[in-house]
Amino acid sequence: MRFSVFALSSVPDTDTTRQVFDLHDLDDKAVSKVLFHRRKQQTGSSEELRWDQRAIASVTLIQHSVDKVLIESIGLAGHTERDMLQALFTAAMRDGRMVAWDSSRSGVPLIHFRSLKHALSFPAYWQTLKERDDLHVDLLDWLAGPGVDRPGLDETARKLGFPGMCARTEDDVYAAWLAGRHAEVQAFSEIAALNTYLLALRVFSVTGQVTRHDSARVQNNLRQALARRSDRHLVDFLAAWRTE
Repeated sequence: MRFSVFALSSVPDTDTTRQVFDLHDLDDKAVSKVLFHRRKQQTGSSEELRWDQRAIASVTLIQHSVDKVLIESIGLAGHTERDMLQALFTAAMRDGRMVAWDSSRSGVPLIHFRSLKHALSFPAYWQTLKERDDLHVDLLDWLAGPGVDRPGLDETARKLGFPGMCARTEDDVYAAWLAGRHAEVQAFSEIAALNTYLLALRVFSVTGQVTRHDSARVQNNLRQALARRSDRHLVDFLAAWRTE
């Protein structure tokens, strides 16, 4: 079975907001506050930004392979948002199935809208999306179906014995982005992708699309790969990952 898991870190789209509302004299923090305020006015209570009010700050892709772990993570430290979109579309064409958590509500619309923003042409992706309804697999939709009161990735992963987000939140992403700490922004998408990958292996094992033997083998390879890394967030992730 071929598939890739993806996870995004997103931040307020201050560039567009600055242009649309003529806020050129305000910094990113001040423009973000305008966005949050407008969103609260729209919803009546929540400041959670809609997908068209966000920009992609990092992307992590995990290509499923029984024999080795292939993790690609890119962010604003050395790449543009256009680079990130290109990586996502390339992975979709390479592996034929893109797996994510809560992607139908925010992730996929964000990717599509930002591709319009950058006028990024990738006809093969759009043709495949038109022809197939399984290019994008949303694990939350598979688990819970449409609805308002649905669990988050962190809680769901930890209930199944996986590490969860290791006390990292989207608020941390926002603070790190404002401070220019792009490595921390990228760390969030990496942890989210790792949890999503473990969830995907569990789902596909239960449904018979991946054998239990292959799932165990992949997880063992992943543990070994993470053990060779010294990044703080990966050390935390591995420490929180219980053996079955």
